[in-house]
Amino acid sequence: MLVKPLRIGVLGALTIDLNEIDGLSYKFLGGGGFYSSISLAGIGVETTLFTAYGQDMDLQWVEKLKAVGVKVLVQKFEKSIVFENFYKGSSRIQRASGELSGKIFIDRDMVKGLHAIHVTPVLNEVDHVVFKELAEAGCKVSIDAQGFIRKVGEDNRVINVKRLFPNEFLKYVDYIHMNLEEQLFFLERDVRELFECNPNIIIEITDSEHGSFVMDKKKCYYIPAFKTKSIDPTGAGDVYASIFLAKHIEGKSLLEAGLYASASASIKVEKTGSLFVLDPVEIENRVSFLKKVVENLY
Repeated sequence: MLVKPLRIGVLGALTIDLNEIDGLSYKFLGGGGFYSSISLAGIGVETTLFTAYGQDMDLQWVEKLKAVGVKVLVQKFEKSIVFENFYKGSSRIQRASGELSGKIFIDRDMVKGLHAIHVTPVLNEVDHVVFKELAEAGCKVSIDAQGFIRKVGEDNRVINVKRLFPNEFLKYVDYIHMNLEEQLFFLERDVRELFECNPNIIIEITDSEHGSFVMDKKKCYYIPAFKTKSIDPTGAGDVYASIFLAKHIEGKSLLEAGLYASASASIKVEKTGSLFVLDPVEIENRVSFLKKVVENLY
């Protein structure tokens, strides 16, 4: 079924990101809420961001997000979450400070008219009751695992922990994205446990330049990565998850949606957050290339 125009919500905090990549640094908006919403708006989706930040947020950054078509609904707290990402080669060290003093909450009335919502916290800042509200609203729900397995440890280092997302809420989730490392913390055993909670769930597992897998209970596809030079990988997983959600709801198959997600994520890694924008024409060009790569696989 082809659904247009798409209306998708994104739920997650906006952060202040300090990124250092091989000695070069920049400061800008961050968080899955930023990368997901700017990606969706970039491909023409009517996008609403339900978010939170503190009084220390640079509002000019938020205005830039609004300028590309994202509707921003914000809960304000005293301080924003500040993330520091230090990259050296393929390794990353993360530090965070300024955790929100409360949880982000939305109710069913706030999501009326949305086809789906992508829930992408950075430090488990979304109230889990939200998932019942979304289910009662009849909204498709996608989540990114990363924000449900992270805590701030010693020296403000961000560490992965066992899942902070209760089993009882998995039945409300239609799509889930996690990378190869995150699945070790989000899952107790393997992906079969997700199908036991919800037989209709769709799973995306990404592994950076090595490609990704998308699957439902009956089918699994390998999605190759588009080979390119990586300048800044921050947010690539968020781009992948949000574009996959949009394309699948739009009516594309698992394989096709995965190709669009992979192509879009490859555009992100070529740019820093402050310069990132998706070009629909370039996405189509890269999808065409990836289709040729997989045409003999399936």
